[in-house]
Amino acid sequence: MEELLFYTIDKNYIKYLSKFESNVSYNKEELGHSRPYLGIVLKIESYEYFVPLYSYKSHYQRYKNNPSFFFVYNKKEQPLAIIKFSAMIPVPSNIKVTSVLEYNKQDKKYKDLISAEYRYINSHKEEIYKRANKMYIAVTKHKRNFLKTISCNFKLLEEQSIKYKSNIDEKGNSN
Repeated sequence: MEELLFYTIDKNYIKYLSKFESNVSYNKEELGHSRPYLGIVLKIESYEYFVPLYSYKSHYQRYKNNPSFFFVYNKKEQPLAIIKFSAMIPVPSNIKVTSVLEYNKQDKKYKDLISAEYRYINSHKEEIYKRANKMYIAVTKHKRNFLKTISCNFKLLEEQSIKYKSNIDEKGNSN
C-alpha cells in the first residue's frame, strides 16, 4: 500500500461543491486562519477522494465510535486530529484541484505537528482505507442510517465533480 501524503485543495473547487452540498468543509484560510486546509487522498470505488484532517478539539472525545471519523494520535497517545470521512469529497481526475502540502514552507511547530500526524496516519493506513470504504458504502448503498444524516452526499458530489471537470475542459483552463 502506497504512502499517504498530505494535500491541500483548491478553494474554487470547494466553493463550487458547497453550492450543492452543505456538509462540504471550507478552507480555513477562507475563515481568516493561516493554516492550510489539509487532507489525504484515497482511492474509493472508481474515484479519488480528498479526506479532510481536522485539528483536535476536546469535544471530539464525546464522539461515539463510528466509521465517520478516525482519531490521529502522537507517540504519547494524545489526540492530535481527526480524519473526517463524512466530509470527504471526490476530486476530478486530470484536473489539479489538490496539491501536495509544501512542508518546508510551514513553521517549525506546525511541521512537528504534521510530522507526528503523518507518522500515525501512515502506520494505520489499512484501517483508514477500511473506514473510508465503510463510510462510502453506508452512505451510497444503504437506504437509511445515521451516517447519511451527517455526511456529504457522495454520489451527488461525484456528479458535480464530473460537471466541474467538463466546465474546466470547455473553458480550456486547468487549475
